[in-house]
Amino acid sequence: MEVEQVAEVPARNTMWIKIAIGLLAVMSIGQVSVIFLPAINGEAPNPLSLFGSVLWLGLLFMSIWSFKSKKKLNGFILGALIGFILHFSAGFTVGYLKAEERSIDQAVAASNEGLPKMIDEETRLDSVAIDQKQKSYSLNMSLVNLAQSEIDVGFIHETFETSIKPTICSNEAFKVFFTEGYKVNYVYKDKAGQLVAKYSVNPTDCQ
Repeated sequence: MEVEQVAEVPARNTMWIKIAIGLLAVMSIGQVSVIFLPAINGEAPNPLSLFGSVLWLGLLFMSIWSFKSKKKLNGFILGALIGFILHFSAGFTVGYLKAEERSIDQAVAASNEGLPKMIDEETRLDSVAIDQKQKSYSLNMSLVNLAQSEIDVGFIHETFETSIKPTICSNEAFKVFFTEGYKVNYVYKDKAGQLVAKYSVNPTDCQ
């Protein structure tokens, strides 16, 4: 009987360690999500979340090291270090995305400096705009000599599909936007600023 009891204790300990590892793994994944999901949207991680990153990853690795009969302190230190690195990696991600956003905004601002500008006798490019949350790049046009009732929308549609759209797809400048998942909008208005038509070109349209 005594031999059987001695054999049961390690088995029970192993079972509880496995349960602890599973629970801590879930908590660690949740903690990583808490810092990285906002970071993807350009939001810096809360400084207080650093404690959670260090604690949960530290406890997780401590449990794994215990299961492997290694020094638990070494496991905790390794896990805490990984948590620390992940937290600051999220901050670096935010910094990179913010820098990218500023670069795009500056490029759009530079494009608007020479506008409005006549493209042909009827069409004027008024402005370009970007919506980084919706991932769209818009070119706002005006048909300067025509009222809405005078415009042949069918002709505009045919011209866009047969001439403008293929040009957009082959244009290197627009390919940069398509690579980043942006769609390109062409917005047409009449001489009074009334919307006439809007066309969108998605990255999948140019594949």
